[in-house]
Amino acid sequence: MPPNGSPKRKHFDDIFPDELVGGETRFQPLNSGYVGFEMVVGALISAASEARLRLFEAASTLDTTTLERRFSASCVPQEWHHPVELWAEISFYWPAEYTALSLYGDEVICDMYHAENVPCRHQNLPASLFTELEVEYLLPFEFVRRLDSDEGIERTARRIRQLFTDVVEHDNIVGVEAKALFTGDDLQLSSIKAGHLWVLDEELSDFTLLRGAFAEVGEEIRTVLLRFHQEFASKQDKLDE
Repeated sequence: MPPNGSPKRKHFDDIFPDELVGGETRFQPLNSGYVGFEMVVGALISAASEARLRLFEAASTLDTTTLERRFSASCVPQEWHHPVELWAEISFYWPAEYTALSLYGDEVICDMYHAENVPCRHQNLPASLFTELEVEYLLPFEFVRRLDSDEGIERTARRIRQLFTDVVEHDNIVGVEAKALFTGDDLQLSSIKAGHLWVLDEELSDFTLLRGAFAEVGEEIRTVLLRFHQEFASKQDKLDE
């Protein structure tokens, strides 16, 4: 279900400029002990650039009921030209309490319920923050529409998982999802995508760890896209390069 807020699709410099109002940058010191939403997005953008990925279709949304924020973007290697038939989508959610903690620190939660001079069992206990960075790869439609049997879909899913295992160094479980639509009286595949989750926890209180994690994510996305392109791209698309 889409959030109540409307996404704004702009250039990254318009959404998250390097210099914010008042001369502040998106990479502020962690005075609160936690990174902020803009710092996470800024680190992700920088890592994508360093990994030679081109980002497009950026969306930053705010749910006006829960105040939860979400960021998403699509990406391809910089040398690929539009229109592309294979790409990756990156997204993560940011709860409202994470914004409060990143701005004011751990005491902000308790301060809403009692005065500063009231003893509290939560004092000196850091919050346990984590978020999931979702990475999904969308296979070319020309390849997908040629699959006309359950056996073909299963072989493709197995091949995706094998290719992924060959090029990454972690044990994240890759999920493969196939969608189909009725066209007239026939059922036709409309998309196949593969994805997994990167869990960020310690990185949300250590900006150096965050940048290191995103550097690894960016390099992996580029490697997987190039490998998937060799396996699933159409012959014409390969000739056009």
